[in-house]
Amino acid sequence: MRILIVGSGIVGFNLAQELSQEGHDIAIVDQDPERIRRIADTLDVLAVEGNACLPSVLMKAGVKSTEMVIAVTERDEINLLTCFLASRFDVPKRFARLRNWEFSENGRVFSPEELCIDQAINPGQIIVETILKILETPGVVNVAEFADGEILLREFDVPENAPIAGKTIQDIRSITQMDSFLIVAIVRHGELVIPKDQDIIQAGDRFYTLVDKEFLPFLLPMLNRTLESVEKIIIYGATSTSIHLAKALEENMRDVCIIEPSREKASRAADKLKRTLVQHGSGTDMDLFNEINMKDADFFLALSHDDESNILSALLAKKHGAKRALVITHDPEYLPILDSIGMDVTINPRLITVSAILKYLRKGQVMSVFKLIEDAEVMEIGVDENSSIVNKKIGKIKFPKDAIIGAVLRKGEMLLPNDDVTLEAGDSVIVVALPGTIEKIEKLFDRKRSFLPFR
Repeated sequence: MRILIVGSGIVGFNLAQELSQEGHDIAIVDQDPERIRRIADTLDVLAVEGNACLPSVLMKAGVKSTEMVIAVTERDEINLLTCFLASRFDVPKRFARLRNWEFSENGRVFSPEELCIDQAINPGQIIVETILKILETPGVVNVAEFADGEILLREFDVPENAPIAGKTIQDIRSITQMDSFLIVAIVRHGELVIPKDQDIIQAGDRFYTLVDKEFLPFLLPMLNRTLESVEKIIIYGATSTSIHLAKALEENMRDVCIIEPSREKASRAADKLKRTLVQHGSGTDMDLFNEINMKDADFFLALSHDDESNILSALLAKKHGAKRALVITHDPEYLPILDSIGMDVTINPRLITVSAILKYLRKGQVMSVFKLIEDAEVMEIGVDENSSIVNKKIGKIKFPKDAIIGAVLRKGEMLLPNDDVTLEAGDSVIVVALPGTIEKIEKLFDRKRSFLPFR
């Protein structure tokens, strides 16, 4: 597929890198000559320097023969105008990252379609939804949902006293009968592996599990002996994301506080919120920490736009008694560092945006994509009636060894996979795949006859 990406920041670069490796014909446009030089030197793509709001620049990048435009610059206005111009060039599919909540809230004036956009992606909105799900699930460090929320992907820490610590996957299966959840990946020492029956869950591990949403409350006591509800939350940074999160938390949370270094931003946040306490101060003010009783905080959320301030404030908050800390980091290079220093939850808005876009670019019947560490993915794939694997038993399918079928959804019911389960047309299959296996999986689920989507 011919894809034109506008914006070569972290999101644009990651998309260009991944999609070009998968065989797509990629062009990328950016006004920054240094970024374009880096793209041209490292990736096999067409890199065009220029303003994407100019038709001549888009034409130089091959917009007339492009099948999809993805606008992911830092400015909503550029992304909007790019999609508008792409529609005039008859580009079939147009995607835009839009940070302003005015374009995504329920009371919006224009729908994405009216703005010539097929899909608008607001990272802030996705972050708020993600954090709310994390707060609802004690001990969880990462969340995603598949099959319209019927199947949940959850990543958990394994504490020292966890009932499952020291048990093999086979032991856990025999104890629980594994009828409603399956451990599909283990992260140990920063490395993600697809587990075998004999692998042992160790204290200090993190693992991903697929679980039926109805079974989640029964799963949690197996993972942690002490389940404490979240009652006091302290947020660092009065960003638009923080304010929208605080509004959502105000409905059910008795104690929410925001710390903001800018007096002007703190004042604006206080005007927009009803029951949230907004404090003007820094994320390193120990006197302020004592004043707001940081020692009683169940969760400290560092959500400012400054990565370094987020990391430092979260470390100090934990030192002063906050039970858990969540950090937003915009630079993906910080993610392994945060894991090594014991940060509980980390969120990268750029990777969230990449995941949101990728699900629309996968071949065949891929309905959803969630990025894990080391470029591993969890994909929700529909089984088409013309697929090459329809009506075949799982045991008869030549499945890549670095991938695993985690669950099958059939008529609203979650089925755990085994060699005797036959895949039927209309099923949804959740697959966990390490790098190098994704294209093979797509081919397995593709139709018997070749086709190109979006034509």
